[in-house]
Amino acid sequence: MRSHGSAKGWAIQSLAELIGTAMYMYLAIGGADAVNRATNGQSGALGQAFAFGIALIVTAWAFFRISGAHFNPAISFSSLITGHLNIPKFVMYFIAQILGAMLGIALVRGTTPSSETIGQVNELANGQGIARGFFLEFFLTTILCFVYHMIVHEKNRSTFMSALPYGLAIFSCHLFAYRYTTAAINPARAFGTSVVARWFSRDHWIFWFGPLCGAILAASLHILFRYLDFDYYSAGIDAENQAQYQRAQNAVNGTKQTNTSPNNGGHYDQNVNYSDNNASYNNNGQHHTTNTTATGGR
Repeated sequence: MRSHGSAKGWAIQSLAELIGTAMYMYLAIGGADAVNRATNGQSGALGQAFAFGIALIVTAWAFFRISGAHFNPAISFSSLITGHLNIPKFVMYFIAQILGAMLGIALVRGTTPSSETIGQVNELANGQGIARGFFLEFFLTTILCFVYHMIVHEKNRSTFMSALPYGLAIFSCHLFAYRYTTAAINPARAFGTSVVARWFSRDHWIFWFGPLCGAILAASLHILFRYLDFDYYSAGIDAENQAQYQRAQNAVNGTKQTNTSPNNGGHYDQNVNYSDNNASYNNNGQHHTTNTTATGGR
């Protein structure tokens, strides 16, 4: 039996992070630069936001089942704090993301005309001060990481399409921050563009400490809500019908008895009865029959 925590498994997932981050950066940085040049810089925040948001949606959707599609040391650091990553795996992810970002951005430079330069180097602009720049990166990364925790680590019916809200979150962050910090929200992205462009702004440290501090706050919020058992009070929120909702409510507020017996029938019938305090559910499935009676004292 294969171990989920084996070194081979970590290597495969880290390789996915490297390739995924490279693809993400290739599409995002290349797309943002292309759109800005095609519009003579008039697209601004909207063009960059679309480039990064759509690039993250398509690449995260592809790699989610392999590595979780972090593509960002801040996401990995926040996952380390919440216990979803251990230290060795975090280190491997971190290295993979840094190398992947540099590779993807270098490919942008190598596949576009030599007369064009990388225009996505992060720096403070439009009168943005150091403190404001730090807290802008800090709060936006907090939001991004918290969204990731709630759509990926908190399993629900929509987890399979987590790449969509993940990409929309980065879209919103870039739409806000582009004018002031060129929107890093990702230390690997900030470092990779500076390395390939061979220029580091004097405020480059902001694009490391801001996102990493935001990752800590996001992890703290997630841990807080888990400690407060938030899902206890929202039982049944993903229910598809009233019977499922009632059973979930009764599961946390009362008692539940379930009996299962074999059934070779090839038909499916569902009978639902519910009242204020009781719910019964009969499912004559293709493989078995399940009779559930729940009684609650809400």
